[in-house]
Amino acid sequence: MTRQTCRIAFYRRVVCTAIALLFIFGVTRVPGAYAAYWDDVYQGFEQFSRLPGDVYQLKEGYRQTQEVLQKARGSIEAYQEQNAQLLEQNRKLTDTVTELKNLQAQRDQASHRNKMLLITAVILLAGYFIGIRLLRYGMRRRSGRY
Repeated sequence: MTRQTCRIAFYRRVVCTAIALLFIFGVTRVPGAYAAYWDDVYQGFEQFSRLPGDVYQLKEGYRQTQEVLQKARGSIEAYQEQNAQLLEQNRKLTDTVTELKNLQAQRDQASHRNKMLLITAVILLAGYFIGIRLLRYGMRRRSGRY
């Protein structure tokens, strides 16, 4: 048993010495030697540990892009519906304008016809009175009264 206690005491000293050395070198910050292999391993581990965060950021960016795309599609559909409504309204307005032009042409035609009818009636009436006067004049002349 004494041997075991000796071993335990020895191991305790070794452990305490190792802890003391680690504490001393840790506090004084003794520059250590950098091995490229261990730097590469450490950097690889850092990159590997950052991968889930990068993947999450990529997923979040993809989700945001999908939302923007959906909004854009909704806007496009709204513009298409509005465009269809405006085209229909434009067609109706074109039909109305065409109908109004036809009505105006009919009014102009009717007005022209009425003017021509009135002028013809005035000319015929004037012709009738002049014709009657000329006939009376001719008859008086033949009969010798004039």
